[in-house]
Amino acid sequence: MMAASTSRLAIARAGGIMAHMRQGYTMPLIMARSYGSSPAAATCEATAHAGPTAHSVFQSLATNRPVFKITKPIDIIREPADFYQALLRGISRAKHRICLSSLYIGSEETELVSKLDQALTRSPALQVHILVDCLRGTRTNRAGESTATLLAPLVSKHGRDRVVVSMYHTPALSGVNKRAWPQRFNETFGLQHIKAYLFDDELIMSGANLSRDYFTNRQDRYMRLRDEKLCGYFVGLLQAIAKFSFELVPSRGSGFHLAIHQFPDPSKDPRGFVQEANEVMASFLHRASVENSVQKISHTDTLAIPTVQMSQLGITQDEQHMAEFFQITDQFARQHQACRNFMTSAYFNFSDFHKHNVLANRSRWDLLVASPEANGFFTASGISKYIPNMYSIIEYQFLRMVRKHGRSDIAVEEYSRQGWTYHGKGVWCYLDQKLPQLTMIGSPNYGYRSIYCDLEAQVTLIPGSDALQNDVHQEALGLLSHSKMVSEAELKQRIRGSPMWLYGLKPFILKKM
Repeated sequence: MMAASTSRLAIARAGGIMAHMRQGYTMPLIMARSYGSSPAAATCEATAHAGPTAHSVFQSLATNRPVFKITKPIDIIREPADFYQALLRGISRAKHRICLSSLYIGSEETELVSKLDQALTRSPALQVHILVDCLRGTRTNRAGESTATLLAPLVSKHGRDRVVVSMYHTPALSGVNKRAWPQRFNETFGLQHIKAYLFDDELIMSGANLSRDYFTNRQDRYMRLRDEKLCGYFVGLLQAIAKFSFELVPSRGSGFHLAIHQFPDPSKDPRGFVQEANEVMASFLHRASVENSVQKISHTDTLAIPTVQMSQLGITQDEQHMAEFFQITDQFARQHQACRNFMTSAYFNFSDFHKHNVLANRSRWDLLVASPEANGFFTASGISKYIPNMYSIIEYQFLRMVRKHGRSDIAVEEYSRQGWTYHGKGVWCYLDQKLPQLTMIGSPNYGYRSIYCDLEAQVTLIPGSDALQNDVHQEALGLLSHSKMVSEAELKQRIRGSPMWLYGLKPFILKKM
């Protein structure tokens, strides 16, 4: 790999996506347009375009999966502060339903809970459902506070018939392990990781959690979609997960206990739990696919395709979806000599599945991850402070593989912004290398955990207009404006002097972080 400046120049000369991205860069905070299907739009893509359209290229991604045509404005939110304000506005405007799915809610988020309280008081018909992870949601700080203690008074005040707090518990932590592993470390076995925030018929799809840093200086992605059927899908998804999750039951003050209703306890009967949870999810996904199939698709339709991954429960929909995406883009690149993909994750901890497909895929690839300084563990103490260095080691080893495979068209960039951390994740696909014809947004980090341990969900968006493609492109630009390309030589220098025992932690980091 060349030095950063030389690599940038080479890519610019090659006319690749990075050159297109950085030319004439502008980044408004929020961009909203109406992306609908034209009444006069052709029903046959072949008559409208001489070459293949994105809708025809990605047609198989919509097979046997729920598909939604989005006809109302889509907002791409740029900054954490705007994401927070969008949450508060959504809560204030909701009249019928609020559904919040997150890993956790920070125990300091009293304003957010106060807004929920006000909304429930103002609108007697309003129902609130909150889904968080049980292990993370009951982890306490030094003051004994947690997501559970934050939400218990809200449930107590408005009643469990109006406010339901579901807390998913992994079946992988049971028996002796349940008793032996302390808080924080027990979360490595599996988590509820889905990030979806819904207010009536408005959905904000994201990878961000609900805590202070995600509202201030921890960069993520946020997309607001307005569609009754898509929102109905996510309401159903959360209700399905709630069936096999614990429910938060308040007691005096901010006290609580957890109850599971007519379902095996995952910490006591994991096999029974997995069997019954799989039946619930398989039934939901089949019904959702049947009820939300699309017969005719025009090249002017904007499509949203949600997928979920719950490997511990035997649900691998998103893994199959990604495998098809890799296959499609590989075939397109081989046939048309034109395809570039941009993939980002909070950590350079891509699974073997993802790394193998990137290396074998004939598309050009640009990978964006957090720099050590933008890694959430950078200021940690104890053994955790070495985690950013471990990611640099993994990054270096990957670039060695890139060189050995002779892939000069794969580049790695790091997000670096003074005082900020990075938590973005997703994919942009440029079939013609000018504007993205597809993007994926949601909770997966594309690591081992995303495939095998956690509950994940993402939405694949296929834009139906140049305007929306440009907005999605501008979102990528915003992330890349704070990035720097790294080389194998630079990473080799960075990790020099790392303690040898750190290399021994690599298997644990790859599978648990």
